[in-house]
Amino acid sequence: MVFIAFVLRLHDTERNASSQCGIASWYKLTSRTASGDLMDATGLTAAHLTLPIGTNIHVTNLQNGKTLTVTVNDRGPYVKNRLIDLSKAAAAELGFLKSGLTEVRISVPEELKQYLRGHECKKHHDTYNEKNTNMSE
Repeated sequence: MVFIAFVLRLHDTERNASSQCGIASWYKLTSRTASGDLMDATGLTAAHLTLPIGTNIHVTNLQNGKTLTVTVNDRGPYVKNRLIDLSKAAAAELGFLKSGLTEVRISVPEELKQYLRGHECKKHHDTYNEKNTNMSE
């Protein structure tokens, strides 16, 4: 008799349940955001299509491993295949101000996972630091 076992690592399945991965950009807005606030390029804010306004989310730049918490205060992005638009200050802290775009993972509290649609995180979407750690295994 032959038995085949599949082992799922809980950490990976949990991360995928409350995360999205995709392309982030930064934007400069000179008017009001969807929340009604004036856009503040120095604030740590973001635009997301489905997360509730006021939600705090963790954004990780998958190119360099830098992580930051931002508050959703606007709707967007409205460019195809983009996941999130970040303020100029958030882009600077995440290290992609010059390039304008980077690959990110956003993470939300478990109770907000129903607002995440599409942009699933695949195995290759590990952070820079995790890649360096996994290479030595």
